[in-house]
Amino acid sequence: MYLKDIVANYLPNIKVKNNFLVIGITGNIASGKSTFADYLRQELLKTFPDEKIEIISTDDFLFSNSYLHQHNLFDKKGWEQSYDIKKIDAFFDSLIKKNYSLLKGRYSQKHGDMMENIQIINQPTVLILEGTMALTAMFSRFINYSIYLEVDLLTNYNWFKKRSLENLSSKIEYQHLDEYEAINVIYAVWEKINIKTFYKYIEPNKNKANLCIELDANHQIKYYNERKFDLICC
Repeated sequence: MYLKDIVANYLPNIKVKNNFLVIGITGNIASGKSTFADYLRQELLKTFPDEKIEIISTDDFLFSNSYLHQHNLFDKKGWEQSYDIKKIDAFFDSLIKKNYSLLKGRYSQKHGDMMENIQIINQPTVLILEGTMALTAMFSRFINYSIYLEVDLLTNYNWFKKRSLENLSSKIEYQHLDEYEAINVIYAVWEKINIKTFYKYIEPNKNKANLCIELDANHQIKYYNERKFDLICC
C-alpha cells in the first residue's frame, strides 16, 4: 500500500475526530531520514495540497550539549538518557488534547547542538517524526505508521563523514582541527558512539517498522518491503 493511500484511507477519520496521523521514519545516523521526510512531505502535499503536513525530529528533544557535559552524558549523546522525556510527553500531550503544541528548541546538524528556535505545530493532518530513536518506546507509542531506512554501513559511514566534514567549522569542539585530525575524530565518533547507538537502539527495532526501505549509495530506493499491519488511528 502506498503512503498516499494510507493517508487517503484515514483522512475522513482524522477529520471527523479532529485528530492527526503520525508517520515515523527511522534509520541509522546520516542514513537520509531528513531528506526522505522532506521528500515524503512534498509528495503528500501534491496529493493533499490543502492539508497541513508537518515535520519534527526526535533530535529536537535532546538535551543541549551544555546540559550533557554538565551531567557527564556527552559521550552518550543520542542514547535514551540524552533525551528530555518530560519534553516529549508534554509536547505530545498538548498535541493530542489541543491539536496544538509549542516545541521550544530545534536541533541543528550544522552546529551539532540545540538552537533556540520555536516550532509551532498547529492542527496538523499528518505529523512526520524522523529520527534514530523514533521506534524506541519514547516515541513509538505516538506513531501510527513507521518506516525504517536501511543503508549498508560502509556507505552510511561515508555519508556521515561527508556531512561531518561539511559542518566542521560550525561545531565549536572541532573548529581547531585540520581535515586529517577531523577524519580521525569522525571515525572515533562513528565507532565509539554511532555504531553502538545503531546496534543498541536502531537495528533491534527494525522488525517493528511497517515499511522497510533499502537505499543505495546514490540515495535511491534499492528495495522495499511492506509488512501487513493494523493501523490504529485517532
